[in-house]
Amino acid sequence: MEKLHEHTHGCTHCACNNPVLKIVKEELFSPENLGKMKPYPQKMNIQKPKPLMISGGIIRPMIGGSTDTVKAIGIADGKVVMTGEVKDVEEYMHQHYPEHDRKELKETDTLLPGLIEPHVHMVPTAMMSDWLDVSPFNGQDLQPLYDLTSVGAIINKNVHDIPGYVILGRGLDPSLMPFVVKADGTKELQTIDNTVLDTLNNEKPIMLLSASMHTLYLNTKALEHVYNHSDTVQKQYDSADDYIRKTKGQLQESPEMTPALKVVMVQILAMSIHINKYLTELFQLANSRGVTFMYDAGLNKGFDTLLKLYADTHPELVRTGGAFICSSQADADKLDNYTEPDKYKPVYYGHVKVVSDGSNQGLTGYQSAPYLCDPVNNTGIFNFPQAGIPAHTIPPSYNTLVNTVVAGKGWPLMIHANGDQAVTFAINAYQRTLAQYRGPELRNRIEHCSLLTADQITNMLQMGVSPSFLIGHVGYWGYAFKKVIFGEKAKMLDLCGSSLAAGMRITLHSDNEVSPLGPLRMMEQSVTRIMEKKTTSIEVLNSAECLTPEQALIAVTYDAAWQCYADKWVGSLDDGYFADFVILGQDPLSLTTQSEQYMKMRNIPVLETWVGGVPVYVNDQTTKAVTEKDMLFSNNS
Repeated sequence: MEKLHEHTHGCTHCACNNPVLKIVKEELFSPENLGKMKPYPQKMNIQKPKPLMISGGIIRPMIGGSTDTVKAIGIADGKVVMTGEVKDVEEYMHQHYPEHDRKELKETDTLLPGLIEPHVHMVPTAMMSDWLDVSPFNGQDLQPLYDLTSVGAIINKNVHDIPGYVILGRGLDPSLMPFVVKADGTKELQTIDNTVLDTLNNEKPIMLLSASMHTLYLNTKALEHVYNHSDTVQKQYDSADDYIRKTKGQLQESPEMTPALKVVMVQILAMSIHINKYLTELFQLANSRGVTFMYDAGLNKGFDTLLKLYADTHPELVRTGGAFICSSQADADKLDNYTEPDKYKPVYYGHVKVVSDGSNQGLTGYQSAPYLCDPVNNTGIFNFPQAGIPAHTIPPSYNTLVNTVVAGKGWPLMIHANGDQAVTFAINAYQRTLAQYRGPELRNRIEHCSLLTADQITNMLQMGVSPSFLIGHVGYWGYAFKKVIFGEKAKMLDLCGSSLAAGMRITLHSDNEVSPLGPLRMMEQSVTRIMEKKTTSIEVLNSAECLTPEQALIAVTYDAAWQCYADKWVGSLDDGYFADFVILGQDPLSLTTQSEQYMKMRNIPVLETWVGGVPVYVNDQTTKAVTEKDMLFSNNS
């Protein structure tokens, strides 16, 4: 389990603000390093797509958010030109595009708008691809056995293939390991420190970043290595033994993590040279899951530069946009006034992003009452504290920051809020700033929005603030939340059904790489709400919040595009929209029972994925399926 220290401003420990990239950003995005990453002198020439008419199977263009079907769709110049009956589309295509191609779908093939990931972190995910994957995931599924032994086996199997002297790993998640039963019968999360890691390997230095990115775990060999090579650490501790005894290999916050990561800076930068390759593999993986649009929930100038450089030198496999992360009042003051995007371009900006707390599974989401598990009296973190302000009182500086972004600069805002107190603060801040805002309606969001009440849903609805739910909190971590972390409070998690019933528009996201890419999997978890960590029997977390398959499909297409200011181009296959679509081997709306839906919707074959009328992914049925770890996290460079 993670050790909690005193928290200070700026400790945003989640995928929304990767501490590793924060530490190396100056070197990573230097002109010299960016120059090494650019493999092509100019943008590649892409052949103009040929006009195409598709018919047969099941075609759901999601026009106006409706799941109704049409019989045919016509595509030209990378956009949809007509949908409707076969004879009408055929006549139109013959008249305007007489040389068009025809494509006939099989009976069960299902054509949908390209699926959308409305909250991901592209550069951090790609940059850390060479780090050893010690996460609990195998593709989109939890590993059947995930414990210290299995993590040790991964480390020792790959120890000779890790580039560099130190074994760098990512995704370690004590909350998804078997619970530890205490003498009094209560259950706790697994504790990880240097002595525990020494039992896995005490010969090589090991640094493992937790899934919540709140803690960097080091074994004794790594602690000794850091002490011997860091002047900063040597000034703070009397000896290597003193450093080991006081930290126990649990380095938290930037002050503790930075010296250790700077010791391996050269190793990290050497891995980053291949980031274009890993971005391509990330986008290819997304395509294989039916994704054609990704919205980055934490862009900065360095990420922006790198992604635009990539877009200039590579074919576009997915559309991209995102939010500019704002970590301080100074960042907010520097913002230009907002202009809503009216024409698509790669890596467009739709929002500003503020991260107010950490992650609930990392025990850093900011809560109104302490977590049930150790350490005692832990209520998590809030990233904008003020001295002298009571814990349950919103800090005035936080209000000022939000007010500057929304009322002052006119930007739509995404506030990361996991804990119930963080959600309360986000709603209060929105209420104050929107009372002063005078301008066009904004699509303000609360990210993760994990723990909600009915009254808060009403307040959000009245303000026009919509939630984007990390639905893996229910599917992957729900059992840990219910049994160890929250107890009955877990029923407040991801109130999808109640939000829709109140009249809100919602989306589902992966926060990749916190959880795996996959809108079909996210649909499944929102429809069934089955807690996957419990393997002895099926248990549903708050069945009243289950979505219908139709509602889930809207959340990953039509409403996701709306929430990301992309609804002029994607999210449906209306006339004039991009011809971005996916062809599945089965209609996800045809799975009508829970037993059919559970672990089935995520495994519906993605046959083809198209972007701008061009196929970017074609499923080769004769080859063995490639898992996420095989495809994205290969150690080959």
